Amino acid sequence: MKIQKIRSAGVFLLAALMLTGLNAQTHRRNGQGTAHGQRQNGNMHGQNLHRKAQHFSLDLSEEQKVEMKTLKSEQYKTMKPLKYKMAELKAKERTLLSEENTEMKDVNKVIDEQTDLLNKIRKLQVEHQVNTKSVLTDEQVMKLEQRRKLVRHRLPHHKKVA
Repeated sequence: MKIQKIRSAGVFLLAALMLTGLNAQTHRRNGQGTAHGQRQNGNMHGQNLHRKAQHFSLDLSEEQKVEMKTLKSEQYKTMKPLKYKMAELKAKERTLLSEENTEMKDVNKVIDEQTDLLNKIRKLQVEHQVNTKSVLTDEQVMKLEQRRKLVRHRLPHHKKVA
């Protein structure tokens, strides 16, 4: 009789614990239940970030909008294959490191390829940044830099290449 009561209490506690955990996960996915209006990954809610970004609106002319869209499109077309290549190299590195007999020569070769690709990506990013600034007026450049500082300050620093 005692064992049966203990088992039923254990089953009840286990069910309650599972429901509590499931409820907490649902709130996290919806961005609720985290401190200071932040999501689990540390990013501000999109609304707050958007509101702050509006404060630094660049007030682009129609010509500037067209030019910026063109620059962004070109940047995307250039960067997309490079990011896919980087993801491929990282997967290759993980595969090599998971092997039982890891050949350091092969791993080092993949790391060198990643470094070369990262160097190329960074140069293209800087080139895009310079081209973007050339489209803007001095006042717009100042606003853009203020916006970048705000975003860097608010968002966690991470380098996600792939």
